[in-house]
Amino acid sequence: MASELGFSPPEVPEPTFLEHVLRYGLFLGAVFQLVCILAIVFPAAKPHQPVRASPLGAYREPHTGHELYPSC
Repeated sequence: MASELGFSPPEVPEPTFLEHVLRYGLFLGAVFQLVCILAIVFPAAKPHQPVRASPLGAYREPHTGHELYPSC
């Protein structure tokens, strides 16, 4: 029936190499973003390390490594 009315399928050009690279690059970028979002939603569990008391029994803050001059 479509041929009787004079309709023909649309002429769609073949994708170029650059269009293939763009399509797969966008797909990989989307997958990477999903992995990053899942890493935020489901963070990896860290082992719990209890803070040990000094021999005198005084509580001591854990060392964070951010102090420039810890002896001052």
